Amino acid sequence: MTPPITSAHASAQNTLLQDLQHQVTIKTLEFRTLQREYDNLLQKLERQKTKCATLEKKFEVSDCEINSLTDEKEKLQSQVVAFEGQVEDLQQSRDEARRQLIANGAQYMRIMEMANRLQSQGADDKKKWDVERTELEQRIRVLEEAMVTGDQHHVTPTPGSERHATSNYSPVPGESTPQNYAPSSSSQTETINVLRAEINRLRSRTQTLEGTVRTMQRESISIQTAAQQLVDSSERVKDAARDIIGDGK
Repeated sequence: MTPPITSAHASAQNTLLQDLQHQVTIKTLEFRTLQREYDNLLQKLERQKTKCATLEKKFEVSDCEINSLTDEKEKLQSQVVAFEGQVEDLQQSRDEARRQLIANGAQYMRIMEMANRLQSQGADDKKKWDVERTELEQRIRVLEEAMVTGDQHHVTPTPGSERHATSNYSPVPGESTPQNYAPSSSSQTETINVLRAEINRLRSRTQTLEGTVRTMQRESISIQTAAQQLVDSSERVKDAARDIIGDGK
């Protein structure tokens, strides 16, 4: 048989039970607190995982950007090297353009001096040739009139034609002056032939003079055109030199 439970023993059991209940309550509260903290930590962990994933994506993008920037840097470096070579070439071209400009200036002055001299000479020659052409035209008219009238005494032929005419027109004995001379039919034919030859020679000379004048005019125009082209070329060289100098600055 179990011994009877005394009041003191029951009181001790109640006290122990209450103490155990109190401890259970405390442990329950602590467990709940730990549970909340655990939940909070889990939430923080999820947030950290999300941040890590975002950072990893950013790092991947950054790696791509770094690779792209590296490639771009290499391209830019190669372009810089190419530009430096172009700058050296442009500097050499600028120096050459300056030298060419100086040479073209001297050449332009020589061409202009030659053109002015040629133009002045052409003007003087043209005046002389105009006078000579006028004289030749007058002689042609006189010769043509002589051919029409058959009168050789109005003609002043050239030395060759004069000798030819004299050999065919010997004075008749008893005649004192040529004005009383009446030429025969054959003599008139010879005179006409001489006059025609003289006219042809004078016309050929006139055409030669006119051709020479035209040639001189064309040469003068050609020289002036060349001078103008040289001026235009010099202006282009100046513009190129200014552009190169501007780019260099």
